[in-house]
Amino acid sequence: MILSPEIIKRIIYFVEPCWYPVIYYLFNNVLNMPQPSSFQIDVFLYYSAKKGDKQLCYLAKNLGSKNFNLMLYGSAKGGYEELCRIAKKWGAWDSNTMLRFAAKKGHEHLCYLAKQWNAINFNQMLIQATKGGYENICHLAKKWGADDFDIMLYNATERGYEHMCRLAKKWGADDFDEMLYIAAKHNYEHLCYLAKEWGATKFNWMLSGAATAGHEHLCRLAKKWGAYDFNIMLISAAFGGHEHLCYLAKKWGARNFNRMLNHAAKGGHENICCLAKEWGANNFNIMLETATEEGHEHICRLAKEWGATNFRIMLHVATLRENERLCQLAKKWITATTNSK
Repeated sequence: MILSPEIIKRIIYFVEPCWYPVIYYLFNNVLNMPQPSSFQIDVFLYYSAKKGDKQLCYLAKNLGSKNFNLMLYGSAKGGYEELCRIAKKWGAWDSNTMLRFAAKKGHEHLCYLAKQWNAINFNQMLIQATKGGYENICHLAKKWGADDFDIMLYNATERGYEHMCRLAKKWGADDFDEMLYIAAKHNYEHLCYLAKEWGATKFNWMLSGAATAGHEHLCRLAKKWGAYDFNIMLISAAFGGHEHLCYLAKKWGARNFNRMLNHAAKGGHENICCLAKEWGANNFNIMLETATEEGHEHICRLAKEWGATNFRIMLHVATLRENERLCQLAKKWITATTNSK
């Protein structure tokens, strides 16, 4: 099969759009391709810097790219000092974002360079180094003045880095209740035990995090440790779409089925909405409003089917959210209601 030049152009663009500028540079005379946009050229510069290709960075500049901060970010992410220096020479100035990228990828030498170029956001450096699991960079950030160790604790917990949690605590982090919530949400049972050992007591919060993410064994552990707010568990499970945990919360005593309905609507979970209605939920106007706010058309239709009538509120919310489809639907339902009177 012989492909036409038009099909070849479309295939080239589809396969790797971020490299379109260099393909244009190479094949424009043959294929008569449309000129790349400034955005495409800037993205090309970023990826070229991230790959460490100096010649392609020069090509992007020759093609018209002027966003040299993007080049700085890509170079910092890839660990290429020479390209960072070239980007600065060409006009890049955002050393704080450079510091973030370098810290997240563990490039200590580039952290020093960013500081030399007047980067001062060392708490962001600490956060990104924690996300990457780079303890040496965390020590450096602290040495330079970082002091938000609770944020460090949260990010370490989110990724399951126990050694980083211990380091954050050693340096002064003490929000172990938030640590417990995050650990439960991300299914790190060992960190739940650690948070409790360090003094966490908000087991209802732990129950909420575990229920939101669907971790039944951690819900049971939270209950064992003293959690008792099973309505919180119910609405969290409803929002997360975890039907089995809704049943468990009800078994343990949860009864707030209208809030269950509202959070199921917020999450877009039709099966949980049906379950809430079966159990006695009847606030379908709130269901309609919440579903509109989140853009869940199928839940809006279900709310109307069940008796929701406040379509003017639906229209107001849809207008604020700039959801044209739901605006039109609300107007249609308002007209039908008006005509039926």
